Amino acid sequence: MHLRKEIKVDMQYLKVKHVFLVGFLLVSFIYKPLNAQDWKVDLKPAISIAVGEFAASKLYTGSFAETGFVGSVLLSKNLYEKWSFSIEAGQALHAVNIAALGLVTVQSDPFMEDVYIRSEAINNMFLLAGPSYTFKLSNKFNAETALRAGIMRSKTPYQLYKPAYFLTGPEYFEITSAKDFVFAFAAEGALFYTLNNCYQAGINIQWLSANPAFDFQTFNGIRTDIRPVRLLNIGFVWRFHL
Repeated sequence: MHLRKEIKVDMQYLKVKHVFLVGFLLVSFIYKPLNAQDWKVDLKPAISIAVGEFAASKLYTGSFAETGFVGSVLLSKNLYEKWSFSIEAGQALHAVNIAALGLVTVQSDPFMEDVYIRSEAINNMFLLAGPSYTFKLSNKFNAETALRAGIMRSKTPYQLYKPAYFLTGPEYFEITSAKDFVFAFAAEGALFYTLNNCYQAGINIQWLSANPAFDFQTFNGIRTDIRPVRLLNIGFVWRFHL
């Protein structure tokens, strides 16, 4: 029984320089007069593949994340020729690999014979902004690349453990959720097919990265766990031209 109680997240974790960066980009974006034909809205459902430590089956460093789902909405505006600027808001949900977590938990405790675990999903919400560039491939096809940066709100899942001990032990214990706000970065590429003047459909590949850290109270004091988030998101894009 290692983790007991979430330490309330200090608002100082909202790194001021990142907040000012995103705020500056947002103001710069919306300050320009609206020009209807230059605005685009993307709906982006995707499969989200956990990569690296985010999927690793390691206590305190790995997150035991399984392949999940991410959905986001992107608003972009053409600024100059093939260059655009965009803002993306989304949420990624990943179930926890309970079988792997239970095995590692039992192996780490010599007195535990078995354990039953119930867990919420890992929840990551993000707000990103940045430039994109469009390559015209043909009359119907074009490709787009983009770099975005911003803030991610990462939340660990609430988990309930019901262990079976060799001798004696608690009937159950829990790990409550912890949250952190961190800088996040995304790089992506997309291929679009033009249906008409108003609609495009395409496929999208996005790499999303962040390094949240969570404080937990243990019997030995406060422990900080760094849980890197690395996501490879692959899905469809439905674009509306306003």
